[in-house]
Amino acid sequence: MNNRLLVIGLDAAALNLIEPWVESGLLPNIARILRSGAYAPMRSSMPIMSPPAWTSLITGYNPGKHGIYDFVRLLPGSYRLLSTRRDQTEFRTIFDHASAHGRYVIAMNVPMTYPPKTVNGMMISGLWTPETGKFAHPPALRDELLSWGYRINTIEFEPGKEREWLNDTWDVTHRQTEAFARLLRREPWDMAMIVYRAIDEVEAFFWHHSDPAHPKHDPRAAEQFGSSVLDAHKLLDEEIGKLVEAAGPDVTVAIVSDHGGGALHREVFLNVWLEQQGWLRRRQPNKLDELRKSLMRRLNLTRESLAPRLDWPLALWVRDRIPMRLQHTLVPEAKVTLADAVDWSKTRAYSFGNIGQIYVNLRGREPEGVVEPGPEYDRLLDELTAALFELKDDGVPVVDAVYRGKEIYSGPYADYGPDLNIIMRGMTYAAENWHELDSPQLFGDSRTHCTGIHRPLGMIALSGPSIPAVGRQAEAQIVDATPTMMWLLGLPIPDDVDGQLLRQLVDRASLESQPPVFAAQEQTQGRAEIKPTAWADPEEEQEVLERLRNLGYLD
Repeated sequence: MNNRLLVIGLDAAALNLIEPWVESGLLPNIARILRSGAYAPMRSSMPIMSPPAWTSLITGYNPGKHGIYDFVRLLPGSYRLLSTRRDQTEFRTIFDHASAHGRYVIAMNVPMTYPPKTVNGMMISGLWTPETGKFAHPPALRDELLSWGYRINTIEFEPGKEREWLNDTWDVTHRQTEAFARLLRREPWDMAMIVYRAIDEVEAFFWHHSDPAHPKHDPRAAEQFGSSVLDAHKLLDEEIGKLVEAAGPDVTVAIVSDHGGGALHREVFLNVWLEQQGWLRRRQPNKLDELRKSLMRRLNLTRESLAPRLDWPLALWVRDRIPMRLQHTLVPEAKVTLADAVDWSKTRAYSFGNIGQIYVNLRGREPEGVVEPGPEYDRLLDELTAALFELKDDGVPVVDAVYRGKEIYSGPYADYGPDLNIIMRGMTYAAENWHELDSPQLFGDSRTHCTGIHRPLGMIALSGPSIPAVGRQAEAQIVDATPTMMWLLGLPIPDDVDGQLLRQLVDRASLESQPPVFAAQEQTQGRAEIKPTAWADPEEEQEVLERLRNLGYLD
């Protein structure tokens, strides 16, 4: 059995769009993979977001085992939001397992891999990576990539500059393909993986142009941009053809995505709803403290503005010796934050993050928790769930489903996840983040120029020597990707993965000749701690935060 594997990640790609375009002859390279192999819709993680989803796809773990739930998390011991990084929790990816067994890996642009780990091969970090940072292993690879013109991110999206942004997105995609293809031809790889962001980002900003049912659809603008989502798919279809050619013959090709995409109609301000229901209380401002912070903001003495100026040895030495909680207390953010606005001694539940997540202010978990674990916690979840199903907009219920964290997360980081995950109006309604202080309204238009957002079903497609031409198969789970890819590489599968080998996608004779082998993993007992990893370079964090604000992931 040939054990070389090329994995092409298409963020937000889904079969509901791809299959009709394949049938119409618009995606010839993807069509060849689907028709010569096996494929299936693949259900995403919860929340349906890139950080937990891609991490689950490359680990085989639910978020309770890898600890990645969102682009941000609570700073340990605080209600401040801390940007999420790979090195704040402990988990092993398929790249780690492959390296441990002597396989040579190349990973490019895979989300949530910054800072890059040492692997047997090459690791170039993806989404949530500062271009100014040390984003490549080995370190010398960074300079080589830059000399080739390699880029990680597109320019910031601005209304009125749509064509400029699209052209830049195409340019970034082409440059990533060129660099990856050069490495495929040059390096002695066994597994190579690249993730493209173009579909996700085009859907986010251009969905309304191709969707006549969208509230923001303008037929005149659609004449110019109505094909943008299709154009992004056609672009990546061309890139797939280039990579398959560069990889050479007798290679198994996998196309994977973290979730699908669809329309975003309205934003839901869950903290306003929690306040109206009496579960959240705003803080009565301390006039002297508010005056101090207001003055510092007017003087531009905020964390955002000061961080880049303190990038010198003595300042960094002093900063590293001041507890992060105290840093946040002394120097305000540019805007009033969740931590500042809420009276935590009188708050039982709160929300942050995208899609729709609610957290209980639990005693023993949150620093000022007021809800007792056990029966009181369960009663509160019952009350919240019942009230959510009564939430209406224009007289029509908003909430489709509510999923309890304790029922879907397991592992040492399960306690850090949302207590409730909420799906609203088929995800056409979503809680985008902490904008509630701007207005008392419960619903509003998206403030990030986003008209598209995620959907639960992504995809997995396989084609190669050990893959039968059986076409579309039953729905898979995102955690199934890792054990399936590890079997294709001839690697033992960790016995603690939450997924399973997708036997319906692989050749029966190959399974019989190479049955899956499972390797025992050391089990982590109890609750693991989140490490409040700080960015070595303050400018790196500000670059990443600004990027995510533009994409609608931060306020």
